Formats: sequence, C-alpha cells, structure tokens
Amino acid sequence: MNEQKSQVNILVIRSATRILNPTLLSLREEFPDCRITVLAPQSAREAVAQDPLVDEVLTLPDQRRMSISSYGKENIARLQAKKFDLAISLYNIDHGLGYANIDRLACASKATEVRGYNPKGTFVKLDSAKALRKSIMEKTTFFWLGINYAATALLCFIITLALIGEWGVRKLLGKKAASHKPYQAPARESNKVVTHA
Repeated sequence: MNEQKSQVNILVIRSATRILNPTLLSLREEFPDCRITVLAPQSAREAVAQDPLVDEVLTLPDQRRMSISSYGKENIARLQAKKFDLAISLYNIDHGLGYANIDRLACASKATEVRGYNPKGTFVKLDSAKALRKSIMEKTTFFWLGINYAATALLCFIITLALIGEWGVRKLLGKKAASHKPYQAPARESNKVVTHA
C-alpha cells in the first residue's frame, strides 16, 4: 500500500453477501480515511447504496456468475481508470475455491494489491497468476469429477449388460437357476439296533 497517499481507494466485489459488512468494518478500521466502492449485481444496488460504509456503488447485470466477460471490456477499462489501491474478493467459504472468476475480476481492476477475504475474517494476497492457477484448478477439478461420474455410469451399464446376458444364456440353454430352498441333510436312522453275529 502507498503510505503517502491520504485516502486509500478500495474496490470490494460483493460476491459473498454474508461477510460484506464485517469486511467493510475491518477495512474502515485498517484504513480510516479510505474510499470504498462496491461492485454488486444490479438487483442489490439500492441495498448496498444505503450502507453508510459504502461511498460508491458500481453494478453489473444480474447473471449467474460475476466475471470479466459479464462485466464487459468498457467497464473493466473504467475500473482500471479509477486506480484502486486495493481490490477485495469476498468468499462464503474458507478456502475460496469456486471464486476464481471473482479473483480474476479483482485482478482485472489493476489494483495495487488484491486480497481474498473469507468468513473467518482473514485474507490472502492474490495476483493474476494465483487467480489463473485457481481458475485452472477449479476447471480441471470439475473435469475430473465429470470423468469419474461418466466412468462410474459406464461401469454400471457394463455390469448390467453382463447380468442381462447371463440371464439370457441361462434361458436359452435351459439351465435352471439354483434353488432357493434351504438345504436339508438326510435324516439319520438312530433307532436301528445293530447286532453283530
């Protein structure tokens, strides 16, 4: 952070609503004279604008995922022109997996420093390389999970075909299936008297 600058310009990407206010409070404590801009979905604009901790609200269209592509090149250029000192990604989970798109959006702002905050109140410092690695890891994790599910389904299909095939062969060859009656041992004749001559 640039200590000579009197006002720290901060961008907070509202991706995890649960920790937005605690994060804003901790940022105000760490940087008392900061200016906080929140990037939020259009549907949350009014709610975020009413927060006294927020100085400015930027919006992007309501979509399933916030990302560089959903925000658009022109808006990314406007973010970069604001020259943020700090960009914040918010996570609903401790490790932040699943939020690579938010990390990449924060890095695209070209802020001097990028952080990822989690519900524990701790943060990790991010850069473009870390965000890209995280994105690749998320995509390959989903890929291998998909491969695993497909292989399991194929295996179940093959086993089912084998069982149906065995049943068909038994029907064609006329072999009867094993009886389901319990095994009964032959009865002993214990009342016979054995005499030796």
